Amino acid sequence: MRRVLIVDDDAAVLASLRRLLRRQCQGEFLLDTETDPVMALDRLRRKRYDVVVADLHMPELDGVGLLALACLVAPQAVRLLLTGSTGFEDAQRAIHEANVFRYLTKPWDDAVLVAHLRAALAEAARLDGRHELQAA
Repeated sequence: MRRVLIVDDDAAVLASLRRLLRRQCQGEFLLDTETDPVMALDRLRRKRYDVVVADLHMPELDGVGLLALACLVAPQAVRLLLTGSTGFEDAQRAIHEANVFRYLTKPWDDAVLVAHLRAALAEAARLDGRHELQAA
């Protein structure tokens, strides 16, 4: 089963996302959440995740920094950035430094967020299939 990690320093945001995904996507993937980006990196080293979603503005390590490090420790993970910022510079940095798949804004539209997460899961499955073909 696919595994998703969502990282946001706001526990209320994580609770809201858990409720939404439980309601809309129950049984499609396993979901882990983390409020601390440093702890999230540790999780990425210990478990295989197919998708990582990170908030942009977090203490210690911002979402772009976390996702850039995720490229190194979990290169198979498809990365999404969730942010209240709509600045072009933030989006550009996320694309160039962390190779993000999608840039999602807060507040989010439930259907749009779920659609993007499903697209990321499909991309992870596609990449897995490509790697399996290369290994054969």
